[in-house]
Amino acid sequence: MKIYEKIFARLEELHMSQTELSRRTGIATSTISDWRKKQINPQADKLVSICKALDMTLVELLSDEENAEQTATNDYITDENYMIELYRRSDTESRRRMISYLALLDVCKQINDSARSKKQQRNVSVIQDIDGNNIVVINDIRFKGKRSIDWKEVRAYLKKYVGDFYKVASTGDVIYIGDDLPSEYSGSKYTHSIKGTNAKAKANAVQGIPEMIEIAVGKHFRENKESKHWRNAMYGWYRYDSRFAIPVYRDDEEVERYNIFHASLIVRYSEDGKLYLYDVIDIKKETSNPIEP
Repeated sequence: MKIYEKIFARLEELHMSQTELSRRTGIATSTISDWRKKQINPQADKLVSICKALDMTLVELLSDEENAEQTATNDYITDENYMIELYRRSDTESRRRMISYLALLDVCKQINDSARSKKQQRNVSVIQDIDGNNIVVINDIRFKGKRSIDWKEVRAYLKKYVGDFYKVASTGDVIYIGDDLPSEYSGSKYTHSIKGTNAKAKANAVQGIPEMIEIAVGKHFRENKESKHWRNAMYGWYRYDSRFAIPVYRDDEEVERYNIFHASLIVRYSEDGKLYLYDVIDIKKETSNPIEP
């Protein structure tokens, strides 16, 4: 499969339009359309932004599965002397392309390092209970308000997710994070109605939102009956069930246990045909045995 074919196959898989890809990458829609019409591949300097927009690695986009194993066995590809000699024997245009490719590899490394750092900063994992049901374990308490949660800080934290998207493993649904989530999550009527343990749980659950979407189950639909949502939830609402756990500390600041919570993910089905996370509600501590550290 050629590169442009992989791109359009991925667009279909994500239910993403060419217009959305253009918005995410800065590439003109006419250029994207030409890839298919003229059966041409994108320029090399566009590949990183395309991979980021489509949540693909550069290897996934560029590799030929039939030749991948053979390429891996060719030791000369990674031989420094061979690469230097190849550069010396190349003409000016070929040298320019080689330098551009190496610069592209450096950008890819920076993106991968950033992604790993982001994951490590969240300190989140997924485990299964004795019944095989998934739980998102959030290992740090980031929002520790003694009397009340500073929801402005929660809103600021949520903004880093805007533009991302995650796939629900049980259904294959792709759920996007729109720019309305930070305000709704931190300022909804439900948020203002909860106190104490549940408020602390919702605030800290933001760290595990990607994983909470991925493990979600129990999808339910209801029509939109509110006029204020006639556009952003034109095709109705979905509700998914998810679970997460947060630590409880002893006086010596060591983890005593993890309390498990159930939550409902509220997802709007927008006029653009995409699903967007709108809020997380109905947060309830489970009465079953907590997780021991």
